Amino acid sequence: MEINNLEQFADQFSTLLKGKPEWPDLLKNGREMLSQLVSNPNWFKPVLSKLALDDAFLKSQWHSIDPNDLQIYRSPEKLFTVRAFIWEPNVFYPIHDHGAWGIVGAHINQIRERKFARVDDGSDSNFAEVVQTADATLSPGETTYVLALNEGIHQMQAVNNNTSVTIHVYGSPVRKGFINYFNPHNNTARRMYPPSVEKKVLAIRTLGSIPESWAEDVLNSVVNSSESEFIRNEGRYSLIKLKG
Repeated sequence: MEINNLEQFADQFSTLLKGKPEWPDLLKNGREMLSQLVSNPNWFKPVLSKLALDDAFLKSQWHSIDPNDLQIYRSPEKLFTVRAFIWEPNVFYPIHDHGAWGIVGAHINQIRERKFARVDDGSDSNFAEVVQTADATLSPGETTYVLALNEGIHQMQAVNNNTSVTIHVYGSPVRKGFINYFNPHNNTARRMYPPSVEKKVLAIRTLGSIPESWAEDVLNSVVNSSESEFIRNEGRYSLIKLKG
């Protein structure tokens, strides 16, 4: 059955995942399904209208890492999510990785995607050397994909001075809590968190720059707390810097 709306896509994609296909079949069939969805110009119109006019819908959006990220569907079984990303012209979004595999479709206007490979050994959490491996422009209806972690580093950019929309389908994450932003000009990697977590992380990083015993005590408390693993890791990174 041809896919004309989000509900049809969610039903068929859920059936695909429950069949536990091998990755090549998941990618092939998933891209075909998403291509059908993003080729239809009508189903996304109510989403844009509600974002512009319905404050309750706007406030219901989850606090994602990227401000241009809209969650429009979440599988009840937590098998996948569907998100829309809005890309403004002349805005260079950071090179970044992902916590899960994803299939991406251009929906409104063209989008440029650059793919990158990480060529350092990953031993330093703040250092990364990436090189560009591909550069393509997608028109509405065309798709691409990313893999988790270092296999899915890319950068998206609107073209032709138009705001663009892409639709992303993400599987279950293998890493939660943050993504990495990469700066190839100074070979750095920076862990980025949702706004609700970022302030805590910034405080922990600041403590790592204060060579006083009280700061070390706070960081040890973070490391030994019941916080998420990525928060405890931030405490460890700051302790290493403090004791440098």
